[in-house]
Amino acid sequence: MPAKRAKKKSNKKAKATAKPRRKSIRLSPHVRPTEVDVHVEVDPSRGDAFQGEVIHRLKLARRTRVIELHADDLRLSRVRVEVDGRRVGASLVRCPDRETVEVQLAEGVPAGDATLSLAFRGKLRSDLRGLYSARSGERRYAFTQLEAADARRFFPCFDEPSFKARFQISVTTAAENTVLSNGAAEKTVPLSGGRKTVHFERTPPLSTYLLALAVGDLEVSAPTKCGPTEIRVWHVPGKGALTAFALETARETLARLEAYFDLPYPYSKLDLVAVPDFEAGAMENAGAVFFRETLLLVDPTTVTLQEKKRVAEVVCHELAHMWYGDLVTMAWWDDLWLNEAFATWMAFHVVDSWKPEWKMWNDFQHYRSAALGMDALRGTHPIYTPVRNPQEATENFDLITYEKGASVVRMIERYLGAESFRAGVRNYIEANQEANTVASDLWDALSEASGQEVEPIVRAWIEQPGFPLLRIRRERKDGQTRLLLRQERFAPLPAKGKRAKAGSSASWPIPWVGRVGTGKERSRTIRHLMTRKREIVPLPQARPRFLYGNADEGGFFRPLHEPAELQALTSSRSALSAVERMGLVGHAWAAVRGGHAEVGPMLDLLLAFGDEKDPDVLKAVAEPLGELCETAKRALGPDASQKLRARIALAFGPSLETCGLDARKRETDDERLQRAVLLHLVGQLGEDEATRREAVKRCQLYLDDRAAIDPNLADTVVAIAAGDGDEALFDRFLVEAEASTTPQERRRFLMAVGAFREPALVRRALELCLTETVKTQDVAILLTRMLGNRAAREATWAFMQRRWKRLAKRMPPMMVTRPIEATPHLGGRRYRKEVARFFSEHPVATGQRAVKQALEQFDLDRVFDEQTRKPLEKWLRAQGL
Repeated sequence: MPAKRAKKKSNKKAKATAKPRRKSIRLSPHVRPTEVDVHVEVDPSRGDAFQGEVIHRLKLARRTRVIELHADDLRLSRVRVEVDGRRVGASLVRCPDRETVEVQLAEGVPAGDATLSLAFRGKLRSDLRGLYSARSGERRYAFTQLEAADARRFFPCFDEPSFKARFQISVTTAAENTVLSNGAAEKTVPLSGGRKTVHFERTPPLSTYLLALAVGDLEVSAPTKCGPTEIRVWHVPGKGALTAFALETARETLARLEAYFDLPYPYSKLDLVAVPDFEAGAMENAGAVFFRETLLLVDPTTVTLQEKKRVAEVVCHELAHMWYGDLVTMAWWDDLWLNEAFATWMAFHVVDSWKPEWKMWNDFQHYRSAALGMDALRGTHPIYTPVRNPQEATENFDLITYEKGASVVRMIERYLGAESFRAGVRNYIEANQEANTVASDLWDALSEASGQEVEPIVRAWIEQPGFPLLRIRRERKDGQTRLLLRQERFAPLPAKGKRAKAGSSASWPIPWVGRVGTGKERSRTIRHLMTRKREIVPLPQARPRFLYGNADEGGFFRPLHEPAELQALTSSRSALSAVERMGLVGHAWAAVRGGHAEVGPMLDLLLAFGDEKDPDVLKAVAEPLGELCETAKRALGPDASQKLRARIALAFGPSLETCGLDARKRETDDERLQRAVLLHLVGQLGEDEATRREAVKRCQLYLDDRAAIDPNLADTVVAIAAGDGDEALFDRFLVEAEASTTPQERRRFLMAVGAFREPALVRRALELCLTETVKTQDVAILLTRMLGNRAAREATWAFMQRRWKRLAKRMPPMMVTRPIEATPHLGGRRYRKEVARFFSEHPVATGQRAVKQALEQFDLDRVFDEQTRKPLEKWLRAQGL
């Protein structure tokens, strides 16, 4: 691998003896860069090599003999240190365990100003981090991805978020290449030999992880404007027709963000760059935001509504970072949630205000539900997590940091009130511009704006793992109806039905809001700040029709209703909002998984939603039904699973028949999405043969004419056709993926090859993971899909073990956890042992937590299967199945 060769050569430039490991991996706070000039020579069309020079202007807080900075997989030379115009002798010593080099000075230099310059060489990486190589057809590009700690693989730097500096970047490359960076280009100097040097304006103070560079053959959209800010979309040639929606989204959401923060966009330009191979969904580089193509470029005639909503959410998320993350930055990675939780919440808040008909908070409920699932594990982590090294920082880019964090932000906003919360956020941003912060800075600003002490409320939510299970029971006493609330940490089902004691002493301040049914179709909310483990809340309604324990799903906890209350809620579910019906399903399923309720009534509840109209509620219903089909197969065998699938098709088939598979004129978005989810329920989960045959026909129509079906059906009909498909269809999908005119179509057909069931086609799909047909960014996703395919999972796991050395090189650090998290689909003690042994022998630096969580999920599924076997068998018999 080129990076390894570069590292081997760099050893010759340093002392032979490497420095021993030290406990702290942080750089000295007494040496700080103020301005940094970076010049790099790179031309990806002519080769992988790059070289450059960096000049750091430093502030020394005290007398210094050693200057340590980050550099990894780079060859360094020509070190030069100047103090007061005088050159000081210096030599380099590698510290490979710390990914740093020490500049050891021949003499101590006093506190004050100093200049450090270094020359560096490297090779464009293949793992989508640092300065890396990407392809689009025959074209080659160089892009950066530097978060969390990969700027050190681009140039020698002080690669920690607290070392903000003003950067001036210049790039020498072929004259025909486009060059983009954080700032606007100040000048371009033509050079001999068909080359040029582009000089960019100096940035405002930035952390290294926010720097950006793109080099290659790129085209640009016409600009749109938000106030004085010009917004452009950059892309590989031929995709200009796909930029309009991203431009509209950026303009509309940027205006709303400026209004929310009461502060103009803080950078000189705004470029949105569609990168053909990119690890993350997107990256908030200041002034030059990078995206996966699927999350920026869309064709309005073929895009699904869900794809549009996702693009809007991601664009807004990244633009929110321009204030919350870029302008004001966490001091260290343990406060990563300050960036990501707020940007996640902000994206849903802003897009919902722009497009209320999209019901964005319903979408958020799906993500929140996944976060609750992860946070129920013993192997979860607090939102605030001490970070000791870059690998641990990368592990924290997960559902807890993003979705749980956003849920807590939302809970606090609802508790303080929207106006007080916004005032506190504005004060926080205004007071800390171009600086670094810790969580207490935000709590102080919110407290001052609201007149309430925020830290005592929020601290437990941030610093404790897990979340509360809130038991809710109503009773009549002395002529009054009251609620008995009791909280404990939610725990998954332990072995042999014994309730786990671990974490039982934990408690949280809960800003509780419940919904009380007051009439036939009326309800009201009641509020109570719960600060103890047990509390009593009087109800103003003498005999409420129902009580729902998490109004609007605003709290990050699971309510546990008494059986009679759950029955009343089921009967009155039309009085609940869509997001509350989603919560009703999710909480009831969690109660079953936690050993608090039986599986039979749960199935009755799920199948009672056969007449549900809301597509998000139907999606929420589909998730536990899919899990129960897997449980039935593991616990009772394939026949039981097929019987349950038939019952699902019976329950939801009439609604699908009413909808039909053809879109009607003047249909609402909800009606189109309802049809798509019903097709999934009946055709994929229910495996109804007639429905699958019709879906296969629709897939053939879609292959010949993208306008032949409603775009919202495309993913499902393609997946169903793949499940029943032969070699000819497999080959057709590959042809269509290669010839696709939109990123979404390419993704759709390429991911669908992982849904085929024929063993030979499964093997072919797996081998594609080692070829350029599947881009580096997609390898982990395809493997994850195939572990979810019950006809392919065992072969996928065997392939992963056999080809791990090659696969690991094609799965970047943030993506490699995806297939690890999916291994519990294999089920059973045998595979658990194999997974444990394999990742013990092949440790993944950024996947240690993912492995522990996967092994725990294996155990939980086994216990659940054992304890569900008889109740599930009884329920199937009662259904006559």
